[in-house]
Amino acid sequence: MMQSQVFRMTLVAAAWLAAASIAQSETRFLDHRNKEIVIEKPPEKIVSMFASGPIVYYAVEGNANHIAGVHERGLKMYQTSIYGELIPEFLKLKSNVAGDGFMPNVEAILELNPDAVLQWTFDPKIIEPLERVGLKVVGWDCCTNQHRRDYLTLSGYMSGRNDRAQLIVQKQDASNKALRDTFAKIAPADYKTILPVDQIGDSIRVIANSSQDYSLSAARNVAADGTDEWWRTIDAEQLLVWNPQIIVIPAYATDLKPADFYSNPTFANLDAVKNKRVYKFPQFNRSPDAAEIYLSDDWLARIANPDHFKNPKEFGDVVKSGYKLIYQRDLTDEQLRAIMELEQNKDSAGYLDIFG
Repeated sequence: MMQSQVFRMTLVAAAWLAAASIAQSETRFLDHRNKEIVIEKPPEKIVSMFASGPIVYYAVEGNANHIAGVHERGLKMYQTSIYGELIPEFLKLKSNVAGDGFMPNVEAILELNPDAVLQWTFDPKIIEPLERVGLKVVGWDCCTNQHRRDYLTLSGYMSGRNDRAQLIVQKQDASNKALRDTFAKIAPADYKTILPVDQIGDSIRVIANSSQDYSLSAARNVAADGTDEWWRTIDAEQLLVWNPQIIVIPAYATDLKPADFYSNPTFANLDAVKNKRVYKFPQFNRSPDAAEIYLSDDWLARIANPDHFKNPKEFGDVVKSGYKLIYQRDLTDEQLRAIMELEQNKDSAGYLDIFG
């Protein structure tokens, strides 16, 4: 065979292999709008309109190298939580990319020149300005447990690290299965009664119908009524009627702590207050969409039903293992204490014995 023919055949083979490689690297998937998203290669830059986007994407990709911007409220959350310490790269993200109601600042986003933008799907008006200028939008819906699993999978498709996405999903599933097995013989009628409260004052705001599956912890939210109403505002009289055994404060309610209940005479006759069973959720509950949110169910189970766990102290290792997998960080004992909110919960029944 002539040398020129060999050369031409080599070029053809090389071109075919290159084309095959490109085809293999292309990923197609549906976002939460049921819109097909085509990713030709993992994005070099992404921008998120909300705080949980970078958190989940970091967990799946394993670094922050390709995260360029986030909503200002997201940056503030990182600054006041464990995320800023574990992932200091987040503190350098551009935060002028969105305004009130997650409305995008298109000009600021274009300056970052992202390959993809993460945006909520609840209002087409906050997506249309992005797509009008040619930006690729991946829509995330809210707020079910399935949506949260999907956030991991969507990030896996985008980053090309669906292997890590599935590892995290499997970690969540294993934790949930262990809780179901632990409480399999407890009838719902015997679940501990709890009430999540995130505001007190002239009125009291409770979380009535969240997506957290309290049955995993053998607990029942007394405010739940099966409607789509996430929050309800009640008065002290209603709180006394419900009289929950346990009150829990979500981690995002940074201005509210158990001591606020113990020192307020309005709540003095509540069982949860008399028995010092008001607890602040740890920081792994700070973002309800983060990959480590599954730890909230395990934590609550140990608060509500400590007698069902042979070794209460083991939960520290559970948390460290979760953060090691998800964020590839070895938590120090000091970081673990901060995450567990030991200071805020120090006067609450059994807390230091279980988690201290």
